[in-house]
Amino acid sequence: MSDLFTTQQLTERSLILRLPGIKLIEKIGDGGMSTVWKAWDIARQRLVAVKILKPEYSASGEDVRAFREEERLMEEIHHPNIVEAYDFDNGNGNWFFLMEYVDGYTFANLLKRRGSVDEADCLLICESVSAGLDYAWNDHGIVHCDIKPENIMINSEGVVKLTDLGISHRFEFREGGRQDVPDQVTGTPAYISPEQVYGDVELDCRTDIYSLGASLYHLATGRILFPGLNSDASMRAHCNEEKQAPDPRDVKPAISEGFAQLLEAMLVKNRDNRIQSWKDVFEMCKLVEKGTRFKPRTTPGASSISLSWRALPDAKAQIG
Repeated sequence: MSDLFTTQQLTERSLILRLPGIKLIEKIGDGGMSTVWKAWDIARQRLVAVKILKPEYSASGEDVRAFREEERLMEEIHHPNIVEAYDFDNGNGNWFFLMEYVDGYTFANLLKRRGSVDEADCLLICESVSAGLDYAWNDHGIVHCDIKPENIMINSEGVVKLTDLGISHRFEFREGGRQDVPDQVTGTPAYISPEQVYGDVELDCRTDIYSLGASLYHLATGRILFPGLNSDASMRAHCNEEKQAPDPRDVKPAISEGFAQLLEAMLVKNRDNRIQSWKDVFEMCKLVEKGTRFKPRTTPGASSISLSWRALPDAKAQIG
């Protein structure tokens, strides 16, 4: 029977025997540098998720350090809307760390099943991620850098959880007011912010606000902002002020005017004119839930979506 197993399956079977104190149950995720498993923590007698660095990256000190830093950040952050990490270890040459197990699914999986996600659920996602990243940003200076439907989960109790801090950035002011600037483009092209593409400024919370807006547009409409483009062209589209996706209401007429305006404010290409804080995003979500209609955004700078403005005689609030 062993001859019927592929090399990958044999490697995965061997891992089950080589992680001390951990019984792997099933693989639940497979990324570029690591795999994630549902597992049983024998010492603590509980279900956990185990993230394992792939063998081909374990020989690189830089890759191991980055993997260890991801665990440190997740262990440092304690918020109900962000998945926590528990422990980092090496078992017979396999670097891994334990995480909170989320008994649920990602919104990318829900999108595949349903085609789109209704506005009420999108607002729940927006409020939950805003709350978690407001804490991560204001208390720890952390920018996630890879907000996308695959990294947003919901558990069996209906709690939204953000995961995967693998390429996150910690904002730090340096001596003399100088800041660190990323030395390479990181992020997922369909959801990446313009400033991540440009790579000439240090990233802050507005980067994640843009990426969450791009994710919500995808979830609400069932289509990414700029479909049919390769990675390079997609990243250029986020930066090009003349490149705009359709009004989400033209794709899904059930979307409210207020929600479309929220997305427009989150997706402004120039971060200086974008909605500026997670608190503002959260408060705007609450207004949308109440049926608030906003005046047209007056701050300069194009958004990555183009709204078809309609009469707003009873506007109650102002964006920008």
